Amino acid sequence: MEGDPVVQIALIAESARLQMTLSTYGIATQTPHEVEPVQIWPSWRLVKVFECLGRDPKLLLDGRPPRPFGPLSTSKVYRVFGDTVMCYPLLFEVKDFYVASDPAILIDDIKHEIEFIARRWKLSGRPTMCVLLREENVLGPYFDHMMDLLVQLKNGFVGGIRVRLGRVHQLLNSACIEHVDFANSDDVEFDIDKLEEDDGPGSDYRSRTSLKEAANDDETVVESDFTAMSDHALYEVLVHDEPEKLRATAFAIVAFWRRAGPEFMIGTTTLRERLEKIYRTACQLRLWWLVRYCAGHLQKSVNSLAPSITNLLVRGKQITVGVRSVKEVTISTPMAPQELFTLLFSCCPKEEPQMACIQQELIIACADLIGHSPESFSGVLTVRMSWLADAIQMLLSYVNASEAVSDSSPRTGSLHFTPPTPGTTGIPHEIRRKSIYDLSPTIIKDVLGSLMARKVWHLLTPLQTRRLNGALNRMPEGFYDRVWGILERADHGISIAHQLLPQQPTLLDMTKFELNFAYRIEQMMSQIAHPEYRQILVELLCIIATMLERNPEIHFGELLDCDEMIKQAFIIYATSAGIKDTRDLTPFYQLDNIAMNTSTATFITKAVVEHVLQGRHLSRPIDIFHPSRGRELSAQQKPPSGDMSPTGEAEKCKVQ
Repeated sequence: MEGDPVVQIALIAESARLQMTLSTYGIATQTPHEVEPVQIWPSWRLVKVFECLGRDPKLLLDGRPPRPFGPLSTSKVYRVFGDTVMCYPLLFEVKDFYVASDPAILIDDIKHEIEFIARRWKLSGRPTMCVLLREENVLGPYFDHMMDLLVQLKNGFVGGIRVRLGRVHQLLNSACIEHVDFANSDDVEFDIDKLEEDDGPGSDYRSRTSLKEAANDDETVVESDFTAMSDHALYEVLVHDEPEKLRATAFAIVAFWRRAGPEFMIGTTTLRERLEKIYRTACQLRLWWLVRYCAGHLQKSVNSLAPSITNLLVRGKQITVGVRSVKEVTISTPMAPQELFTLLFSCCPKEEPQMACIQQELIIACADLIGHSPESFSGVLTVRMSWLADAIQMLLSYVNASEAVSDSSPRTGSLHFTPPTPGTTGIPHEIRRKSIYDLSPTIIKDVLGSLMARKVWHLLTPLQTRRLNGALNRMPEGFYDRVWGILERADHGISIAHQLLPQQPTLLDMTKFELNFAYRIEQMMSQIAHPEYRQILVELLCIIATMLERNPEIHFGELLDCDEMIKQAFIIYATSAGIKDTRDLTPFYQLDNIAMNTSTATFITKAVVEHVLQGRHLSRPIDIFHPSRGRELSAQQKPPSGDMSPTGEAEKCKVQ
């Protein structure tokens, strides 16, 4: 098919109540009952059918793996078992990852999916996308934004892409239809129901407004109180099942879960089913802390995680998942979805599985950001998810502390205080939370963009700037090439974070510009526990590289211990500032690099110069009156060309 096709859009309202609400604004929709005999299936139901494709027990072939359908596959109309079936995309699936419960994310995903389908569609017939409208996503604070999208669909253009809005039976005439003839109804056992209309006398569907009136998220409830309860007390809490106490009920379920397992029955439902119900309710109310708490214990995973990892890898980035207190693993090659899922939850604390959910959000956000703004990741070779979450938490702490200062001090107070704004932090004024788990996926995505674009850093202290730079793993331009230059003039190698980078065989096995050398440096620095220390270490290596570039006679004949040099620089600063405690480097981190007399660069340079002079790391004598004589003496002291031992090389670099 030449050119971009017209994307057909079928608007399916989940309930007749929502259909009537939208009709008052001129938006025509259909309910699942109105499109019959056409059936609306979730894509996972069709995945069960396609598992029969290629299955042959005699040849030991299991068929198609149970992997999700992408937007191109869900844009077809299928003939299955004599029925006409349309599938709605994964982004409308409420039982999967919670990101789609954020209307702002959902609106962006719909636009991106329409654009992707229009650009990549090559089949006969027009692609037909089923847009499922739920009351929880349409009504509420984002109603105006959702209506803007629906009006664009009605007008026929979304982001420059031509679309056609119509009724299902009209769209079938020009749709792409695929016949499924490789499976029988007896071969498939469905565990997922087709989409049904939610309105009706027997429906337990409740609007978001009624849910908000009935439920609350009491943040004063502490999980440890439920952990200490007896089995009988927890059972009583769960039997009463008070819907207005969502967080308390979730804590009770998890406490009982750890003792009896997820399949333990309370009445007619299991603990897993009860936690799933609370998760669904929290998604509707957008209680994000509770959503992530439930999602972590239910081990929810996003389906686009593996493609997002690959998107970062093909741009030369590494991804580190997990937390240092448990295990951190660096991903440098693409992985299967199930392997990623197992790795994520095994590397995060069992008592805090919501960290795995946050890291999944950050991976998706980083992949989206690097696709639209690759320059945001300049100088970043390894994206460390745990430190990235810490960076967002640091920004939250700064915003909260700044607001406390502005509230407690009058307008004529501190002249150095710069109040944070939504434009600089990415955090709206109406959302001020203590934890990253309280932020919506949209806010996390916006804050990540602000951090990577360095929009907020002029407001921060030197300590905060170093922590953010270290947490983002950002390096100066040409950093790894300069470390290579240091290694060339350090006979016994470089010690970084108590790890040795030997001169040989590193210089023989690698080249200056290859990624393997940069990955090796990143691997060594990944052992550092504090981001601000990592940044000081980067500053030290840059200063050493600058001194070597300007002073070619300097050559280190012994091990270059970076940690010892930083310690010596701090001792020099502590002596001049009268600091007695030389174990806490926080005062050193707080120094800026503006004033030459009191900058970290000044004290680091002093430490490097002392190291050079005390160790006599000079490749030739310096004679200011007879420079030619110095060169002659240096030539006389040079060992024979055949002596390439480390001892000979070390003796060559020292003044006799």
